[in-house]
Amino acid sequence: MNKEEYFLEKYLKPYTKVSAKFPLEIGDDSAIISSPEDLLISSDSSVADVHFPSLLDSYYIAYRAIAIAASDIIAMGAYPEGYLLNITHPDPTDQWFEKFSLGIKDFNEDYGTNLIGGDLTKGELNISVTVFGKQFEKIIKRSGAKAGDDIYISNVLGLGKQGYEKYKKQILDLPNQYLKPKLLSVKTIKALQPYMNSAIDVSDGLLLDLSRICKQSKKGAVLNILEETYINTIDDLVAGDDYVLLFTSNSKHSESIRKTLPTSFLIGRITEEENILVMDKEGKNVNFEKLGWDSF
Repeated sequence: MNKEEYFLEKYLKPYTKVSAKFPLEIGDDSAIISSPEDLLISSDSSVADVHFPSLLDSYYIAYRAIAIAASDIIAMGAYPEGYLLNITHPDPTDQWFEKFSLGIKDFNEDYGTNLIGGDLTKGELNISVTVFGKQFEKIIKRSGAKAGDDIYISNVLGLGKQGYEKYKKQILDLPNQYLKPKLLSVKTIKALQPYMNSAIDVSDGLLLDLSRICKQSKKGAVLNILEETYINTIDDLVAGDDYVLLFTSNSKHSESIRKTLPTSFLIGRITEEENILVMDKEGKNVNFEKLGWDSF
């Protein structure tokens, strides 16, 4: 048995399972997805020293890489059911893979999903995840925002940045949104879905990700920064790595959204004018040099 087969069999295969949706055991040239309905598919790459520190504990490398990819499926009002995992590693060891596989195991248990296949090869450390999701009542797109919509985030901003700062100080206490991103539950996204007109996950910074909704919807936005609410510092608006849900909804649903998602914050509204204004608590416009994070 060569090294690739050894690591696949010992550390990855135990966290796959055959089901009606995924009827083929890992090990063939392709996975099989059996479904009479539309599936959502999203792919995401996590590159060492770009998306995570190369010396990060491999448990968190696995959990974080899968969570980041799964977050894109949730952002469309769906939920991850299975994923392909491509691992490139310069010199894998049993110790590295043992922790990595525990990250897979815990993510699968936390979000009810399943590893269905992938690939392992030698090279610079890179984790590529392709996630398959099941739609519920409707698919939520970035292009659905309407003038007058309320703008919400599902939780406070800046937790990813705070988590990274703690990691740099070797404070590894959980919860930590950078090391182990917490996503919305299937129950919550299913209940929230009927109220959403558009959505995106906040990965690169709220302002940058909101601009993507506005661009696709051909709309603008006004954000209000209030004293007591959803940021600790102004930089939280552009920091990224939060993986909270940013979504818009008709104002008539405000009470339902508060009940469905008590951690959410109403942060602004969608406008016809195709620009984004950020207003401080005194009603003054706040300008930013950059809207968010750029891996290039």
